[in-house]
Amino acid sequence: MAQRIDLLKIIQQVKERGYFDIADFPGLTLSLEKFKELSNLLKKEKIPFENLSSTTSLTQQEALRIVNSLRKGVPPPEDIAIFSVGRKNLIEKLSKDLQTVAQGSSLVRFMNADYGSGKTHSLYLLRWAAFKLGYVVSIITLNQNSCPIHDFMAVYDRVMWNLRTQEERNKPALENVLNRWLQVICKNGEESARQIIKGLPDDLKSALHAYHESISPVRPDEEKRLLVLKYLSGGNIYLRDLHKIGIKNRIDTSNALTMLGYMALLYRNLNYRGICILFDEADPIHSFEAFEHKDKAYNNLSQIIGQSQNTPHCYFLYATTPSFFDNYANYWPDHRINNNEIFELEKLDASELQRLSLNICKIFSNAKGSKVPNNIEQRLRNYASDLSFSDTLGNFVRRCIAILDEGR
Repeated sequence: MAQRIDLLKIIQQVKERGYFDIADFPGLTLSLEKFKELSNLLKKEKIPFENLSSTTSLTQQEALRIVNSLRKGVPPPEDIAIFSVGRKNLIEKLSKDLQTVAQGSSLVRFMNADYGSGKTHSLYLLRWAAFKLGYVVSIITLNQNSCPIHDFMAVYDRVMWNLRTQEERNKPALENVLNRWLQVICKNGEESARQIIKGLPDDLKSALHAYHESISPVRPDEEKRLLVLKYLSGGNIYLRDLHKIGIKNRIDTSNALTMLGYMALLYRNLNYRGICILFDEADPIHSFEAFEHKDKAYNNLSQIIGQSQNTPHCYFLYATTPSFFDNYANYWPDHRINNNEIFELEKLDASELQRLSLNICKIFSNAKGSKVPNNIEQRLRNYASDLSFSDTLGNFVRRCIAILDEGR
């Protein structure tokens, strides 16, 4: 019973922070039973937890996948929290924001991160935290070739198709959530389903009705199903085709963000808390060669900020580099980003880098099925302690893997 009380005290303490990190409780040891109990308590209270899951709980295949990803310098999105260290302030700020958004607000935030500081890794860590808080999450890499920020509808399409839920992280939530609504119809009847879509605009109701018809076991219509999905993702469709299924207007730049807000309402009615959208700027806007593209990109960002109040239960975070904050004022004469709207991505300190190297070492050992020699572990610790300030986090991780490879 005493241990049970201790766990409840831990929960009470971490509620104020908005996250749990076992490193904040030195000396805490848990049996497997108590480990599961604490995990369940954290999940029940919707508290994100860092470093609770042990790297040794990974299967060899999972560990190998992480190692291969890190060797390429690419963060593995599915297992990001297993080996991450630090970023407590970042997770705490996100958690606080998402609690506000869950009450009906909409927020826009920016992340200021130097090249190589772990921007993409941190975004996947934030996605994990948002999942834990019950959000549907979309993370989008913005680059000039495949998803340019100056093409608003291309970005909207990617936002919709990259939406994921905690239960189905490898499948588009656009289809999963629609299927979840259909399950409500089968289980509770059409009246219950009508209550879920109550308050949605007529065009979205018509789209949902058409989707329901398209999967009829008697007369399935794959063409209609795909038409609905294309409509919801903002595809360019002939109006005459939309009229056939009761939809009067396309989704375009004038109403896309408003529609996103209605989709968030639908998700909330299906027991999610809202939509969290994380933009990863791969190509800085100021590097665009065409002035019209640069101008349009800044205008699109301004549109997201200006119309965000029309998207309740939606959260937007734009991760960029310091140069963005040096240049945006030339394009936004009437808008200034406040300091409280910016998440600063700080460098990891030596102790955090040592913890990171140890986590990578454990995963590597699991992946290869053999213990890493003590002298190699010590070499990793020395590397973490002696790291030059000019090195990037990405280089550090790749070098750790290289040292482990050499040690074999």
